[in-house]
Amino acid sequence: MTFDYIERNGLLYPNIVIEDADRIETLGKYGKLRLEYLHSQKPQMYRELLITGKLAEHCECIETLAFQLSEQIHQFYISQHSLPEDDFWTRASAYSTA
Repeated sequence: MTFDYIERNGLLYPNIVIEDADRIETLGKYGKLRLEYLHSQKPQMYRELLITGKLAEHCECIETLAFQLSEQIHQFYISQHSLPEDDFWTRASAYSTA
C-alpha cells in the first residue's frame, strides 16, 4: 500500500479518508457501540479496518448480529413468561375515559 502524506508543522501525516463515512453515520446502537469499543480498546484493529476500508462493513455486520441476538432473547423471554391476563393498556384507557 502507498499513501499520500500531508505535512503539518514539519510532520508527515498519512492522508486517510474514510470512504464509508455516510454508512458509519447511519449505524444503529450496536454498530456505534462496536465502533466506540474498537476505537478505545482495540486501536490497532480499528486502524487496520479503517485503512483497509472495512470499518463500516465490520460495524454493520456486528450490528446485524447483535440485533438478531437481541430479538432471539426477546422471543425466548416472551415464550417463557406469558403476558398477564390483565393488560396494562386496557387499564390505562379505562382511567383516561373516566
